[in-house]
Amino acid sequence: MDIIGRIDELCSQRGITKYRLSQMTGISQSAFSKMKREQNTLSVETINRICEALGISVTQFFSESGNYPDLTGEQKQILDRWEKLDPEKRQFAFLMLEQLGGL
Repeated sequence: MDIIGRIDELCSQRGITKYRLSQMTGISQSAFSKMKREQNTLSVETINRICEALGISVTQFFSESGNYPDLTGEQKQILDRWEKLDPEKRQFAFLMLEQLGGL
């Protein structure tokens, strides 16, 4: 798997720039550039920080988009849409679900 490519893909889906990701993770933009340029292997800690910033699990990071084998079609659609939300919109959606009595 192209880890840097996956980070780019996830950021693009969420409308997050490298600058914003840098702020969210505490990893400098130059470090991201170096990782991409040199194709360095990322540490588990770095991947965890990136996943936390993107609001996903490490499992989701390494799984193909939309690959949820134990879910119904409707649940997969909801998760696909959820993954594309930025953290603020996720928080808003979560609050809406609470109001609907879903949680």
